[in-house]
Amino acid sequence: MVFRNEFSWSKSRDGLFKECRRKYFFNHYGFWNGWIAAEDDRVKRIYYLKKLATKEVWVGSIVHEVIEFVLRKFRVGEDISLSHALAILRKRFDSDFEISRLKEYTGFMSKAHRFFEDEYGIDISDEERGELMKKAETCLTNFFNSDIFMEIRQTPVEDWITLEDFLSFDFEGTQVYLSIDFAMRVGNKVILYDWKTGGERKADYELQLGLYALYVAEKFGIPAENITAKMFYLGLGTEGKVDSFEVDSERLEEVRQVLRESVLGMKKLLRDVPSNEAVEEDFEKSEGYWCSRCNFRKVCLEGWES
Repeated sequence: MVFRNEFSWSKSRDGLFKECRRKYFFNHYGFWNGWIAAEDDRVKRIYYLKKLATKEVWVGSIVHEVIEFVLRKFRVGEDISLSHALAILRKRFDSDFEISRLKEYTGFMSKAHRFFEDEYGIDISDEERGELMKKAETCLTNFFNSDIFMEIRQTPVEDWITLEDFLSFDFEGTQVYLSIDFAMRVGNKVILYDWKTGGERKADYELQLGLYALYVAEKFGIPAENITAKMFYLGLGTEGKVDSFEVDSERLEEVRQVLRESVLGMKKLLRDVPSNEAVEEDFEKSEGYWCSRCNFRKVCLEGWES
């Protein structure tokens, strides 16, 4: 089967485009076909580097994955205890660390893991590892002990909106991808939840929550005023804090306009829009602070070792 690189949009894609156009190119175009053995070595390298994860991003990912596992099990009648969930977290934690340090990661195995830090020779000390574990355990424990988790458990599962529903929607001819942590119906309203394992950045999250609301409004035909989005903070110092985001028609139109402008900006750099053709030289580097934490240093910067 031949896969075609179709143009699409997501919040993370928009963030990369704003951060560095060249990084955006590598992440969405330069890697393409890198999984094919006969492909150019540089393309395969970009594909490999694309899958690296920093330790901070990784912690957030595994916490989200364990919470999703717990909710899926509860939905089919299996109650997972906190101790069981923590055991799953610790097993995944230890496994990912060992695989990354043993350099078993190739970029071709979806379940294998490689830290950005290990790839670029940045030491993760035993103390840092302990702090990461503590952060992950704290986030998961805070979720289990929260009023929100109790509210979810007390809501009939038929009022849960399944996670599989949250894949993508068409926006004026562009496929928009997003991932919502949880949603449920309460009467004639829909409440959307997003778990946050980092610090408070409400202004940064408003577009994300607005996109969630736009998706629900368009996919399920629910009036904007009947949608509430909630950010639930799980980390140390913010545990239990919830930011609510009320939606109205005017706010959804603002989100639509942001989407239009972002899509237009991305497409302006394409050599051929219908075929989604991009050329590396058309995407300018934003050299500076971000380079030190960029997955693609090995294929982008001269003398990256220094």
